[in-house]
Amino acid sequence: MQNFKITIIGNSVALRTRPPGQSPENKNYGKLLEEDLCQKVLDKNFIVNNKATGAYTVYNVITKIDDFINTFPDYYIINIGVVDASTREIPLWFYRLASSKKDGFIFRIISFIYRGIIIKARPALVRLRGKSSWISSKKYRKYYSFLIKTLLKETNAKIIILPINQANKRVEKELPGSLKKHTIYNKIMNDISQEFSLYFADLEFLNSDEHYPDGVHYSLSGHKIVAQELSKIILKEIN
Repeated sequence: MQNFKITIIGNSVALRTRPPGQSPENKNYGKLLEEDLCQKVLDKNFIVNNKATGAYTVYNVITKIDDFINTFPDYYIINIGVVDASTREIPLWFYRLASSKKDGFIFRIISFIYRGIIIKARPALVRLRGKSSWISSKKYRKYYSFLIKTLLKETNAKIIILPINQANKRVEKELPGSLKKHTIYNKIMNDISQEFSLYFADLEFLNSDEHYPDGVHYSLSGHKIVAQELSKIILKEIN
């Protein structure tokens, strides 16, 4: 039986289910996609390698690009952007320190300052920083284009791009200006997908209340729909 490999490059959106579910109701779209394809195509063994990592930006991805190349899949699913595009109350380097798993007095102090003080003033601090993103739109376009060019050159795999889930009222209240940023960065990804004749999944029909209730991560029903949309694209291609 022929193996058909799919690699997911992403952040926590490709991993988490919100609200969290208990097994077997805690599957993300990668696992659901693998199960769906295996049920529908009996002469291939579909393997989905979910290499998503929480809080990954496009820059994190390209610094680890060899790890993704080394999977040599038939398809890449790229699900990044929300970490890059959303407006932020602190610089990325400070967030990395505050969310570090390292133990030590300094790290505990930084974490306390962030979680006990900064988060409570988040909307005001976002405005004070000019509603800036961690990765500017100019750099995002440059890095994303480099990512696509490199994956195509080194693997010749097909690529499916997933858009950023548009910020809902909860996210926009905490991180004002994020909705506008998400629209801009989605257009960048759509432009690049057209430039390289890639698949750009149209998920604008998703409803935040039902499909990504925390404004970022998919619910179980959201994961199921994304898996179905991805399955349609792949089945159309291989058939």
